[in-house]
Amino acid sequence: MVSTISYINLSWAVVGIIDKDVHNSIQSMKYPDEPIEVTIERYVVGYLGFWHIVIIDTEKMNRCNNEKVIELGMKKLEEHITSHPPIATLPKFYIVFINQPQIGCDAHGLSDVFCV
Repeated sequence: MVSTISYINLSWAVVGIIDKDVHNSIQSMKYPDEPIEVTIERYVVGYLGFWHIVIIDTEKMNRCNNEKVIELGMKKLEEHITSHPPIATLPKFYIVFINQPQIGCDAHGLSDVFCV
């Protein structure tokens, strides 16, 4: 069984976080008075860059405010996580890029799901 998934919309990606105590885990990464979306974006961009997966210039990413596409991204994350549950109890971050043709996307504008 998969724990609760918390979703964060970055406007260029949807991030799904699995953690029993997600709010305390994220609070430890936040700067004072920083919105949670900024914290998660900093973490994801830093992680992907640190491991040389991809360097993301967030200013050049396509923005997506289409609620239907964002909901489809959340559904895609949920389906992936349900069919590939995490083994360890550590916090897990999953990402699906939305409206980013340079990464590769399906007919709805969604990329594959990546674990970060």
